[in-house]
Amino acid sequence: MKKCFCFLSALALCLGLVPGVWAQQDIESGSYYGSAYVAEDQPADTSPSDAPAPQVAEAGCCGHAHCTSCNGYCGGGGCSACCGSGITIGGWLRQSFTWNPDDPASNFNGPVTFTDRSNEYQMNQLWLYLEREADNGGCGWAIGGRVDVVYGTDARFTTALGLDDNIISDADSRFYKMALPQMYLDVAYNDLTVRIGHFFTIIGYESVPATGNFFVTQNYLMQYGQPFTHTGVLAMYDLTDQITVQGGFTRGWDNWEDNNDDLGFLGGVTWTSWDERSSLAFAIHTGDEDDAGQNNRTMFSIVASRKVGCRNTVIVEYNYGWEDDGSIWNDGLSDAEWYGFNIYLLRDINPCWQVGARYTWFADDDGARVVGMGPPTGWLVPGGVPMPAQWQAISLGAIYRPQDNLYVRSEVRWDWVEGLVGPFTPFDDGNNGSQFLWATDVIVTW
Repeated sequence: MKKCFCFLSALALCLGLVPGVWAQQDIESGSYYGSAYVAEDQPADTSPSDAPAPQVAEAGCCGHAHCTSCNGYCGGGGCSACCGSGITIGGWLRQSFTWNPDDPASNFNGPVTFTDRSNEYQMNQLWLYLEREADNGGCGWAIGGRVDVVYGTDARFTTALGLDDNIISDADSRFYKMALPQMYLDVAYNDLTVRIGHFFTIIGYESVPATGNFFVTQNYLMQYGQPFTHTGVLAMYDLTDQITVQGGFTRGWDNWEDNNDDLGFLGGVTWTSWDERSSLAFAIHTGDEDDAGQNNRTMFSIVASRKVGCRNTVIVEYNYGWEDDGSIWNDGLSDAEWYGFNIYLLRDINPCWQVGARYTWFADDDGARVVGMGPPTGWLVPGGVPMPAQWQAISLGAIYRPQDNLYVRSEVRWDWVEGLVGPFTPFDDGNNGSQFLWATDVIVTW
């Protein structure tokens, strides 16, 4: 923990003392992590009375009203070297309730994580962040960074080995934990940004922060097929206005301390069309994840998004992963692979309402991924051994946003399993091969 607090202190010092350009986090305007339900991207047929009044900047150095004097540094990224602190401190509170008509005795919703407790209140995320964006306008130097802290029932699923995996012990609390999912420093020069520290993965579409997702629940690919966080170094370079490449080295999946001292590789490339209506992202991670450092695990994701008309968005995600001697079902004596896809159909009804549908198909035929956290803090697959199977779920959801910092999400979800190997079924404490859930949450941001 001493390493953790030293890193936090150094990062806070950099954030507070080094001047630069600052930007408010996108969640304040409704667009976070590229989600389709963006408040500032309203349909073209929105009436003029609904449109926000244009913002006119007052005169100031480099066009920034708060920066009245740069002592001759204007131009060429000069404002990044002299204007203001602008530290952003924010967060949100997410609270949820999930109704499961099966009413399992354990109160676990089978393999569904995050909203994993049936028929009881959950304070999922009390989230705080401190951020400085390393924004140099594409020219010159800038420095920034971010620290995130989360408390709640979701923190169990995003802890990193050697960092926050035991801040709150199981003896003190079964479900309510604390985690530091991000703690990094960004250094930017021209079109290059280098991120150093602990950060969310670039793999996949859905994210750990609730403000980054359309649906209340998470899909199987995100829950079981992908890493959540990495610790290491990641470089991001804007080749053009439409293409960004990423590459770096990590300590593996969800690790602060490396369990085998072998570095992994994290990389990707993203493309966005000139009109920002289409995007394509590829990301990959490869490295040895076992304690002995002998078994390679590699997985990649492809995410394609297309805006259709003024109100509709279609998103398709594909994942594929494999691991040497990774089949837990076969006692690690054979290689394992897992793969699947998500399809999202999202529609903006008006500035306050969005609706959507999601279909998930995830194949874990070798019994390598769908296991569960295990007692006392989480669900464990019946029998204690992974179930080779194909997992499927379909969700219908809606978001109501009466004001910028408040929104309510509701979702009905049907899960079922096919190709099951073994004597047990995964839902209703091992008594059912399918499950219905109705989940609702309320999120307040600040």
